[in-house]
Amino acid sequence: MKFLIILGIGNSIRMDDGAGIKVVELLEQDKDLKKYNISFKYLNTGGLDILDVINGYSHAIIVDAASMANQGLKPGEFYHLENLNELEIEHIGGISSHGVGVFSFLKYAKAGGYSVPNPIEVYGIQVKETGYFSEELTPEIANAVIKLVNILKEHVIHLFSA
Repeated sequence: MKFLIILGIGNSIRMDDGAGIKVVELLEQDKDLKKYNISFKYLNTGGLDILDVINGYSHAIIVDAASMANQGLKPGEFYHLENLNELEIEHIGGISSHGVGVFSFLKYAKAGGYSVPNPIEVYGIQVKETGYFSEELTPEIANAVIKLVNILKEHVIHLFSA
């Protein structure tokens, strides 16, 4: 079994919706992380495609743009779910810009008996603008991407040194 996959989900031509992909691209380019056996993947979709990508890994980190303003997050703020497998996900999910949301999909995959990595960590960046076609992130989200890259880099190095 392979150890770690870092998966960026988003749409890189819908402004801030590409934040998750940008984080993973920058991590993949980081020279300090090249010595570790990490798989970096990107998806413009969700649902069953996630299962195909994370299959065979013991640990997954998923980075996605999110719309969590109704939970008090401001653009550029992010959240971290430390182990999605341990959560009781009953009222989270629904439809996202990728089809079925990440939370809903993983809930149903788990209930259906699919083997998923344990742990699955999820990092979400609160978006500001996704309504226009552009590969540029808004300034708040671009700053959040850099912060999250640094946090994840430190986290990954710790995973491999533990």
